[in-house]
Amino acid sequence: MHTTTPDPLAVLQVAAEHNITEEQAATAVNWAAHMTVHAWEAYADTLGLVKKDGDAMEAWYSTLGPGTQSSVLEDAVTVVLGADSVLTEIYRKRDGQQLARERVMRTNRPRVHIH
Repeated sequence: MHTTTPDPLAVLQVAAEHNITEEQAATAVNWAAHMTVHAWEAYADTLGLVKKDGDAMEAWYSTLGPGTQSSVLEDAVTVVLGADSVLTEIYRKRDGQQLARERVMRTNRPRVHIH
């Protein structure tokens, strides 16, 4: 699937509004876009519309209202922040296990004993 880069100004706005990083904001914007497309496809399937009709999708999107449109983005931000916290926990556990298993590096050089 081809993913386009989100609008940099939109990413900055989302990052500033939600106090998140630009990377998190870009991921949230992409997530919201994908969820919107999936919702449109389900709607188009239900009514027998052509999924690839961009004008019909824009008309459908404009009927949703600003509350619904912003809630999709809010949900996406929540999902991204949740995923980041899960990944942080996984990496913390993994790093702790690696430190416990760390071994001394062995070489094939002969050992020299000084008497």
